[in-house]
Amino acid sequence: MRNLTAAIATMNEDFTTAKKSMQTELAVLRHIHATPKISRVELADLSGLSTAAITGIVNSLISLQLLEEDRGPVKGAGRKRVGLTMKSDLAYVAGIDLGTINLRICITDINGEVLASKEVPSEMSKGREDVLSRLFALVREVLSSANLDVGLLRGIGIGFSGVIDVERGMVLSYPRPGQIEQWKNMPLRARMEQEFGLPVLLEDSVRAVAVMERFLGAGRDFSNFVYVDVGAGIGAAIFIGGCLYRGHGGSAGEFGHITVDEDGPLCCCGSRGCLEAVASGTTMIESIKVAIRRGVSSKITETTGYNFDEITIELIAAAARENDSLSYRILSEAASHIGAAAADLVNLLNPAALVFGGAAFRAAPGLLVDRIQSTIRQRAMEKSVNDVQIKVSTLDGNAGALGAARLIAMRLVEGIYFNVAGLNRPRRSPMRIYRNVG
Repeated sequence: MRNLTAAIATMNEDFTTAKKSMQTELAVLRHIHATPKISRVELADLSGLSTAAITGIVNSLISLQLLEEDRGPVKGAGRKRVGLTMKSDLAYVAGIDLGTINLRICITDINGEVLASKEVPSEMSKGREDVLSRLFALVREVLSSANLDVGLLRGIGIGFSGVIDVERGMVLSYPRPGQIEQWKNMPLRARMEQEFGLPVLLEDSVRAVAVMERFLGAGRDFSNFVYVDVGAGIGAAIFIGGCLYRGHGGSAGEFGHITVDEDGPLCCCGSRGCLEAVASGTTMIESIKVAIRRGVSSKITETTGYNFDEITIELIAAAARENDSLSYRILSEAASHIGAAAADLVNLLNPAALVFGGAAFRAAPGLLVDRIQSTIRQRAMEKSVNDVQIKVSTLDGNAGALGAARLIAMRLVEGIYFNVAGLNRPRRSPMRIYRNVG
């Protein structure tokens, strides 16, 4: 009996040791996935482990064929810097950004390297089923462009421009004319999983863009920052301690529905005077149309010939740069509203940075950010203003699709590790025992 008890105790101790060892390896692998081409020294600093411990873990991950080394250029004298990256062919994923205006799809490897992508009008006005049918077909088309079979795809991430429930994968509402009932309580994740038989992640499109800002954009040097996106609508994503903050029910970041004018215009959400109702790209375009119909002179009419369907935020920005007073005024008023609301963010959250992006900032970064910055200085507390840096995103319109792909890839790392580690450990090792039990 004593021998049996001792054997069980030894096995339990081996199990605990193996479990801790695998958890540490997985944590290091996640660090590498989050920072491709990171060196062993940088990993040690980031993880808090010794250089010797990191060397042992990295060697184990290389032996499992999970990592590849990249010898970078030498800076001055000394040895070449050896970067570490997950092997690119471990998984391929699809990222989708289903927005009000555009539908963007990309196929990437596990590290986010783009193999193929496509952008088409989303044509939401044609109805939900038409949109989904085209979406399914386009995913397969882009996969074919990447020379990949559907069977090689490991997961799909979707960014959606509506009110969503991330945990249930549901679109709760899409507050756009003619689309409210079409998308109400729509199980988008389940529909995608049914179509492709793969794990699917549903995320707010602004948060998907913000993930890319954190990964390789203007937010990569900040643990605490807010990303503000101004396009057809207005949204935000909050990072605290380097992690995306979702709020208690997952709805944090509805920046566009901060009230900036209690007697203002009716918003698509049903309230009045929301920031989105007075400062979004859609609002700016509608304001230009109303002014021109009332006889206000603008260079935009010379470009479009009074074809209002051709008016875009890019066209408004171009006219403003040519000293078109109407376009300049519309952009300036929108920037003032955004700046006033952003000042509240600065006072409330004291972020290290505010990063502004979206179609409006791609079209008119200078025209918007100067007014926003001056408004924040006027309205926010001096200490918080001195703390915050104002940045403009340099990412392009594919950031939402890439961010969605990045999110699903992050989810896959654990499964990839345990599948590979479980198959390749020596049969009698404690790690093999752990994998069989767990």
